[in-house]
Amino acid sequence: MKHLILALSLGVATLSNAADVPKSPVFIKGAACDGKLSSAAIVSLKEEIGNSQKYHVVPNLSDEGRMGVVITIGMACSERTEVAAIATTYGKGKCFPGAYCHQAVDGSSLKVALCDSNAIADCGRTLFKTFDDYASHMNANGASALQLQ
Repeated sequence: MKHLILALSLGVATLSNAADVPKSPVFIKGAACDGKLSSAAIVSLKEEIGNSQKYHVVPNLSDEGRMGVVITIGMACSERTEVAAIATTYGKGKCFPGAYCHQAVDGSSLKVALCDSNAIADCGRTLFKTFDDYASHMNANGASALQLQ
């Protein structure tokens, strides 16, 4: 009986610790992504990030005043009739005391998505999947090649 109680206690402790894992902050910088389709795709991307167990969107590089490392998504968009082209790059950013912020972008992370107006929410989910794959790879390799100084 003691072993059963110990096993249940460890299981509950493990579950409560898993819930305490902080979500990684993500800052999205969208240059010229204010068109109807591209802005809808970004809204969908932000919803996917917000619904994830691993990430949350922050409004700037300061990590909401915590001054931690922030994963960045740089975006540039262009639209024509019923199609949006959305280019993304990923990197890291960090602010330091004195309002000094630095961002490093991984140029090899450049991706482009073509989003059809009939599947714009799917496009946001695809953008999230691409981001999650990159961020998981970045985290699996430790600090990655990006260094913030």
